[in-house]
Amino acid sequence: MPPPAAAPIIPIALITGFLGSGKTTLLNALLRHPAMRDTAVIVNEFGEIGLDHLLIETAFEDALLLKSGCICCTVRGDLTDTILTLRDRRRCGELPPFARIAIETTGLADPAPIIATLAEEPRLAEFAALGSVLVTVDAVNGASQLQSSYESVKQAALADALILTKTDLADAATRAALEAVLRAINPAAAIHEAVKGAIAPALLFESAAAAAGRDRLAAAAHGASTAHDGHSDDRDHLLRHHGIHSFTLTHDAPLSWPALQQWLEALASLKGPDLLRLKGLVDVAGRRGPVLINAVQHVFHPPQELARWPDADHRTRLVFITRNIPEAAIINSFAAIVAAAPAESDPEMPAGLPGRSP
Repeated sequence: MPPPAAAPIIPIALITGFLGSGKTTLLNALLRHPAMRDTAVIVNEFGEIGLDHLLIETAFEDALLLKSGCICCTVRGDLTDTILTLRDRRRCGELPPFARIAIETTGLADPAPIIATLAEEPRLAEFAALGSVLVTVDAVNGASQLQSSYESVKQAALADALILTKTDLADAATRAALEAVLRAINPAAAIHEAVKGAIAPALLFESAAAAAGRDRLAAAAHGASTAHDGHSDDRDHLLRHHGIHSFTLTHDAPLSWPALQQWLEALASLKGPDLLRLKGLVDVAGRRGPVLINAVQHVFHPPQELARWPDADHRTRLVFITRNIPEAAIINSFAAIVAAAPAESDPEMPAGLPGRSP
């Protein structure tokens, strides 16, 4: 008899955003959607998520079963323990089955430690994995918040997708100016609008969202991050004010994976806190398709070999979002590693990036 199939990994969506940016409205709207019925929601205990009108009387200690069929609980200690408690109570039948987890943070949260926990905690590896980071941005007040708060800038820099809220209250010029700033901060993130929280659940959990992110790397590599328009002065001032810089590094020839891994390890070790985001497609010697790499500060997600390139450009393209790291320092160190290690075919799947076990 064949061994039983392994249980599917539960995808996790991290929803964050600055104070008053509409996280609660977004989450409430999502939980009403039929496609989200089998979802477990974890909120910070200091959050103000307004679920009262969705609750029914069935409660499992600190977990509530919502009318929509979702499970809601709060973080009352360690996030890992909260997730594992949900897992254990699901397995023993105390909680209904769920197929995904959504985590909502408070408005002043730094997402990086949460991302690190979800990526590095070995106790979670066989049960759940971070799928996407969604950041809500207030279309009316977002520009001023980005100017005054580094927390809001960092949240935007770490996003896989930026969700513009309250767009019905902002005119076209205001939205365009805000989008220009967001694209300067994070050129590889998708930007979506959510009017009164309405947005497709697939944007949180569907794997196609990750594929769309890979496609956007091509646009970023061709200058989307440096395009100038009527708002360029405001955008450049914002980035200088917070020390944020985004740029794309490209390389025409196939790369040696061991050499690239050595460079990334050094970069993460020396500059990890200021390496806000790195996402890229790498042309690895001996591989038919590109290898997707994705990092938040010192934490690297497992490299993913893709079946094919998303466009006709087969160069290595690495999109960086950094704080107070000179672009020239990264480019020069990369050039030195490439020059010192000619590419050779690697028959093995790339592995062993910093922040992960090989």
